Amino acid sequence: MKAKVNKVTIQLVEGNPLSFADAGLVTQTDPNLTIDPELAELTGPDVLRECIEIGWCEVGSAVITDPGKLPVERLIHVVGPRWGEGSERGKLANATWKCLQLAEEDRLPSLVMPPISTGTMGYPLENCAKTMLERIIDFTFEDPKYLRTIIICLETQTTFTIFRQELKQQLQELKAKNQGKVQV
Repeated sequence: MKAKVNKVTIQLVEGNPLSFADAGLVTQTDPNLTIDPELAELTGPDVLRECIEIGWCEVGSAVITDPGKLPVERLIHVVGPRWGEGSERGKLANATWKCLQLAEEDRLPSLVMPPISTGTMGYPLENCAKTMLERIIDFTFEDPKYLRTIIICLETQTTFTIFRQELKQQLQELKAKNQGKVQV
């Protein structure tokens, strides 16, 4: 599913986020900026070194590094909340916004994002879809100069369906309120 809100295209795709090239890539991490072993193997040692130099990232925030050997423009390491730790929705909203902000500051034309904090972090998919999509749509009203495409990469059909339903609902609400320029 693809929709254009204001000047930004929001696209939902089913697949592996690591399969995209020539875009910024959001990857999930912890406050210590631990690199997933699969990702570390693909990036090489430079990304790990850069994360060690940065040292720490608060829950609900993100940092940006070079991509190492990955065929992407930059890596954004996001620290999403664990369900049950408190203030999860606000932390997820902040984490989503920070990823978008870093992409814009780094002049990235496109960004690939997974559903933040779902899976092992326990964040409910419906809540994640609502929160992330609200922040992404809000971002389009900030008139970004560089970031023109946001791809939310969803690894399962169930996740894709939940995000698609939520995006459709939020787009309908925008149209009903005559807010922004929406093209589906």
